[in-house]
Amino acid sequence: MTAPGVSRNRISRFGRKDVLPAVGLFVVGAALYAVGWYPFFRDVHTLAPWDVPVGWRLIPLGGACVAVLVRRRLPMSALGAGLFLGAIDVLMGFSISMLLVLSELLYSATLHASRYASRMLVRTVIALMVAFTTALLSVVRDWQVVVLLVMLMLTIVFVPVWWAMTVRQERDVAEAERSRAEQQATIAELDRRTAVAEERARMARELHDVIAGHLSAIAIQSDAVGTMGEDRAAVDEVLRTIRKNSVDALREMRAMIELLRGQDTEGERASRTAPARLAELDALLESARAAGLDVTVTAGAQDGPAGGPGDGPLHGLPASVDLAAYRIVQEALTNAAKHAAGARAWVTVRPEGGDLYVEIVNELAGEGMSGLPGAGIGLLNMHERAVAIGGTVSAEPVGDRWRVHAVLPLGGEGT
Repeated sequence: MTAPGVSRNRISRFGRKDVLPAVGLFVVGAALYAVGWYPFFRDVHTLAPWDVPVGWRLIPLGGACVAVLVRRRLPMSALGAGLFLGAIDVLMGFSISMLLVLSELLYSATLHASRYASRMLVRTVIALMVAFTTALLSVVRDWQVVVLLVMLMLTIVFVPVWWAMTVRQERDVAEAERSRAEQQATIAELDRRTAVAEERARMARELHDVIAGHLSAIAIQSDAVGTMGEDRAAVDEVLRTIRKNSVDALREMRAMIELLRGQDTEGERASRTAPARLAELDALLESARAAGLDVTVTAGAQDGPAGGPGDGPLHGLPASVDLAAYRIVQEALTNAAKHAAGARAWVTVRPEGGDLYVEIVNELAGEGMSGLPGAGIGLLNMHERAVAIGGTVSAEPVGDRWRVHAVLPLGGEGT
């Protein structure tokens, strides 16, 4: 039961491209021997050193056909074996049957061997053609015979090599094009992933800036309500601020969702997603004060505890700079309210030269003060926003205060 299975496994190692040519060449060669059409030239077999029966010729032919089976895996070894068996066939009188097998082995060796071996084989064939032609010219006097033999050798030896080189070059070109296409597809996929990652980072930054500030203010203000006792007016004021922050957060979240879904018209999208600006700083300061911060603002040429940007130099800023400055102030005040509730804070926004200077300073929390936990994402977002427009931002303690300082070029991106 095992022997047939082993035989089938051995045979299955060779594909149809190996078995069919070997069997076909053997059948054709044996048929030529059977009908007597095998001599390469008429009566040439009578000049052969070995005068053997026709049946003996099947032995070197069969061996050469076995070499055809491995011509794709071991091309040069198969060609070497075929040449050896062809030499034996020459001693019996060179036959057309063996010539067909050698042409196939020569073609396969040129096509499947290494580049170096293939080039050496081509050079060897050219050298043999030159040597053969020179020998004919010096020995044979009949020009017609010389031309006939040279054309015959070209057909037998040179054409298989030339054909194999042409196929190999086309295969190499196709492989290079396929490799180039794969590289381009890989680059396109990397670009797509990079774009997706950048878009995700941008969306995360926007969500954090839009939602975290409002929710942090709501959490701080809700906690402050419990400490106000019977001061109904103060409680009502805080509750109004909480409601305003909630509504603003929902509005901005809805605007972002509609933008991502892409269902609005261009006009609706522009009105819903208009970026925050320093002109809206008053609302931000009101929310910070409601959270317990004592904020003093200096914007442009104006200063005062209740001042805002007002009119003047802060109007007409590039949109990207305006948005980045607003978000930096928002994040800094949110962090101050979270970690140092009830502390004093100073906000300065002023253009100077070709830059916009933004500085937020707040008192550090005392020993008895506790704040809301943070993950540090806000500081990272401030840095990314500043870098995106060619600016810088730093956040560090200075004495008993925390200082956020940003320099944003007025000629940066988004102008």
